[in-house]
Amino acid sequence: MFRWCCLTLSCFGLVSAAALADEPAVSPPTDTAVREAVSRSLPFLEKGGVEWMNDRGCMSCHHVPFLLWSHRAAQAHGLTVDDKKLAEWDEWCRKDSLTHRNSHRLQNYDLGKVEVAKLPDAVREKLKPLIEQPFKTETEFVAKLTPLLTEEELKSYQAIITKTAERVPNAPDRTGGGLDVLGQLLLGNQGATSVLAQPEFRVGAIEVLNRHQAADGSWPPGNQFATMRRWSLPTANQATTMWATLALAAYDAPGAKRSDVIEKAIAYQRQQTPQPDNREWLATRLLFEKQFGSADDVAKLRQQLLEARGSDGGWGWEKGVPSDSLTTGLVIYVLAKVQSGDDSAVFRDARKFLLTSHQPDGSWLTPSKNITKSTEPERLKARDEIYHYWGTAWAAIGLLETLGKSGP
Repeated sequence: MFRWCCLTLSCFGLVSAAALADEPAVSPPTDTAVREAVSRSLPFLEKGGVEWMNDRGCMSCHHVPFLLWSHRAAQAHGLTVDDKKLAEWDEWCRKDSLTHRNSHRLQNYDLGKVEVAKLPDAVREKLKPLIEQPFKTETEFVAKLTPLLTEEELKSYQAIITKTAERVPNAPDRTGGGLDVLGQLLLGNQGATSVLAQPEFRVGAIEVLNRHQAADGSWPPGNQFATMRRWSLPTANQATTMWATLALAAYDAPGAKRSDVIEKAIAYQRQQTPQPDNREWLATRLLFEKQFGSADDVAKLRQQLLEARGSDGGWGWEKGVPSDSLTTGLVIYVLAKVQSGDDSAVFRDARKFLLTSHQPDGSWLTPSKNITKSTEPERLKARDEIYHYWGTAWAAIGLLETLGKSGP
C-alpha cells in the first residue's frame, strides 16, 4: 500500500494554490469522463499485474495488490470488471501469500557469508540438499538438518547454520509477500466477498502483522520504500507503520477496544518527528489522524496538504518536483476518505490534471528519476516500470473516490 518529502511553501506558492482554488475551471471533468478514464486504465493494470505474476511469481513491488485494489475499487463504483478474472487473481494471491510465511530458508548466497564460509568444506557440501527449501518453523529446519550432519558437526555448527538460515523479520518470504503488501491486501479487500477478506486469509495476515511489529511499535519498511526512494529511513518507517495500523484497524469490530498492537503503533507515531516535507507522508498522516487523532490535527494536516498543491492542480512528492499521478492519486484518495471540508474545487482541478496527463494506453506516467535515489540508466528504466504502474493504480483509485464529490 504505500512514498513521501515537501519543503515549506513560499508565499508565491501559497498565493498560487489559493488562486487555483478560487479560479473557476474551464470544462470541469465530469463523473462520466472519470469513469471512462478509469475504465481505460484497467486493461493496462491487468496486463502489468498479470505479467508480474507470471514472470516474477511474487507480489513484490506491489503490482499484484494494486491490481486487486484498483479492480475491486472499480467494481465497487459500478465499472465493468471481469468477476472470474478477479477471483482467479485473488486465489493466486492467497496461495502465494500463504506459501511465503517461512521462518527459515538457506539460500545459495548464504554459503558465501563469512560465518558459513569458515565451516569445513565437507559440512558446506552436506548443506546443499537444504538450499532454497522453505521451513515454517525453526524446529522443522533443524529436523531436516540433523540427519545431514554428524553428532559432532551438529554440536559445533548447528547454531551458526540455523542463524544463517533464519529469514529477517521483514523478508517477503517470511511475511506472506511483505508487511506493506499485506496491509494493501487487507485495505483493498475490506468489505469484499473475496477469499482475501475471508477469515482463513485475513486472520493469518493480521497475525503476521502483529507478530512482526517491532518492540517500539513500528513495522520495518520493505526495500521499495527504505532503499529505492529518496526518503529518509524515519519517513519510510513511519509510512509503513501508519499503513499497517490503518489496515489492522479496518478489521476492528465496531466499538471494540483497540488491540495492544494498535495502541503501541499509535504511541510510536506520536513520538516521531513529523515529516511534512514529504507529501505522501503528509497524506498518509492525514488519513491516520482521521482514524486515531483529533479534529484539530485533521484540519491542520488537511490545510498543509492543500497548500502543497502545484499550480496545475496536482501534487509532487516534494517541493520542486513536478506533479505526478502517483502522489496526486494518493492525495485525492485520502481527501475523499477524510471528508473534513469542501474539497470539490480541489477534486475538480486534480481531475483536470490527471485527465489531461492520461496516456493513450490508459496509463499515467510517473518518471522514476523524480522519485528514486538511483541515477543509473538501467536501474531507472527498471524503476520506470514500477512507478508507471503505481502511478496508474493510484490515479485510478483516487479518481474513483472523487465520483460525486467534484461539484458542478
